[in-house]
Amino acid sequence: MYAFEYFNAFYWHESSKLGPLLRKRATNVDSWSLTLFGLLFGVFLLFLSITVVSGAFSHFLQGRIYSQPADGFIWRAPASGAIITLTLGLWMMLDYGSPGIYRPIHELQSYTPENKKANLKPEDGAPYPSMTVTRADGKKEVYFKQPGNRLEYKSKINLPLPSTPVEIEVDDEGKISVFKPEKDAKGNYLRRTGQSLVYKDERGRQMIEGGLGALVINRPGATFLVLFLHVLHFIAWFACLWFLFEFQPLHAFGLGTAFCLLMTLFFLPPLLNFTETVSKQRTKPEVVSTPSKAA
Repeated sequence: MYAFEYFNAFYWHESSKLGPLLRKRATNVDSWSLTLFGLLFGVFLLFLSITVVSGAFSHFLQGRIYSQPADGFIWRAPASGAIITLTLGLWMMLDYGSPGIYRPIHELQSYTPENKKANLKPEDGAPYPSMTVTRADGKKEVYFKQPGNRLEYKSKINLPLPSTPVEIEVDDEGKISVFKPEKDAKGNYLRRTGQSLVYKDERGRQMIEGGLGALVINRPGATFLVLFLHVLHFIAWFACLWFLFEFQPLHAFGLGTAFCLLMTLFFLPPLLNFTETVSKQRTKPEVVSTPSKAA
C-alpha cells in the first residue's frame, strides 16, 4: 500500500516536468506517422488507379482496333500497375531524401524549396524571403516571397514583381548583395539567343529573369538523374503496353507517351509535394521548452 502511494506521488511529481516533453514528442511522432500513412495510402490508390485505368482502357481499345483483346486481363493489369507504381516510387524516394531537387523538368525553374521548413540557405536553392527592387522609374520597392513552393513575390499592396527590374538587393546574413542585369557594350540588356536575361552580383552569383529571388544552382548530376527518371518513366509505360498488354510497338509508343505526359503533368507533382511534406516533418528540428527550476 505504501509502495503504491510512494509511486503515485513520484509519478505526479515527475510528470509535471516530463509531461510537456513527452506530449510534444508524441505529437510530433503521431503527426509524422499519420502523414506517412496518408502518403502510403495515396501510393496504394495510385496503384489501384493505374491498374484499373490502364487495364480497362487497353481491353476496350484493343477490342476496337485489333481482332480481340489480349488474354489474361486479370494478371496483366495489376502487373502493369505495380511496375508503374514502383517507377514513380523510386522517384518519390529520391525526392524524400532531397526535397525539391528531383522535380519534373517543367517545374525546375518555377519550383523552390521552402527554406523555413527545410533550413536551407539561398546557396542550397532556397528563395530569399524578401528583395528590394529598383524599378525602371528609379523607385525602390520591397517584395516578399509568397507562401508555397512557387517562386512568386509581391509587394505589401499585392503588386507583382516587375519582369525586368534595374537592380535587386537581398540580405545575405546581414550583408547586402546587389544583383544587376548583364548589359552589352552599348548599355542594352544582354539577352543571349534562347536564354533568359542574367542578373549577377559582385561575387558572380546569378539569378535569371523569370526566376528572380532564387540563385541559379548548377547541379548537373541532379539534372541528369531527373532526365533519367523521365526516360525510365516512359520506358515503363512503353514496356507495359507493348509486352504486357501486347499493343503493337507504334501504338505502345504513342499511348505510352500520352500516359507518361498525363502522369508527369497532373499526378506526379502532387505526389512529390506530399512526399516533401512527409520528409520535412520527419527532419524538422524539435524545440521543446522545459520548466526551469525555481531558485
